[in-house]
Amino acid sequence: MRQKADPTHATDPNTQPLSATADSPVTNAGPQGPVSAAPLPLPGEPVSSEAAPTSSPKHPTRAEWVRIAIFGIPYATFFLVGVPTWIFPASWNLTAINLAIDTVLLIVVLAFFAREFFPAFSYLRTRPVRKIALLFGLWLVVVIVQVSIRFALYGGNPPIAANQQGVMDALFDGALGLIFSFFVTVGVPMIEEIFYRHILIGKLSAYAPTWIVASISAALFAYMHSHQWQDFFTYLPLSIVLTLVYVKSGKNVAYSWLFHALNNTIMVILMFAMQGALQNA
Repeated sequence: MRQKADPTHATDPNTQPLSATADSPVTNAGPQGPVSAAPLPLPGEPVSSEAAPTSSPKHPTRAEWVRIAIFGIPYATFFLVGVPTWIFPASWNLTAINLAIDTVLLIVVLAFFAREFFPAFSYLRTRPVRKIALLFGLWLVVVIVQVSIRFALYGGNPPIAANQQGVMDALFDGALGLIFSFFVTVGVPMIEEIFYRHILIGKLSAYAPTWIVASISAALFAYMHSHQWQDFFTYLPLSIVLTLVYVKSGKNVAYSWLFHALNNTIMVILMFAMQGALQNA
């Protein structure tokens, strides 16, 4: 079907004729250079007024799967099977072993995922104060829920969770404790957010609905921090909120890391404050 000539453009020397091929873009040479226009639809072809969603997850490439495997398989193995302490010198204590493992994992994360992690901080360019204030509010909600759950499970004198006790022991392990505090507040949240949120949700949501992979991620995160069944329910509120922060921010791993780092930093400060108070008592 021929296009009817437009008399208003018939004498314009800068106007290019319409392409006879419907799937070829039309380019008009204007006074400011070429301007691309969308291809004309074929007769009877429906015209969509909606653009393709930009948030649709893309399938990871083969190179991405290689990076995911190199980082994810050892990480998951260490926490499912346990850390093989026999590969380290006998003189190393548990803090030194954890520091060595965390250092290697952090180097791998920075090498493989830095180009995806650091640009995500652009999320804070708009309304940064509001977004950061929201994280503080969410943290307070998580603490209230966690305390309520612990009282419901243990009564009026809940014990310290085994994971928290391990962190406290490492933090007060002399000079190694100061280095460990950096990993607890900065490094470990980055490692965990890349694995539990960026990979398990961000990458795998290309193959399954987001709510399914998000539920699996939240359950695994709580499980990995549990030493007994009560711990699972204690860590589940934090895991759920971390997952929601990631998903509701458009799967922004920097924003979920910020909440994770905020939680860990406040806890480390409180641990040091409690230790100082006990020493001065």
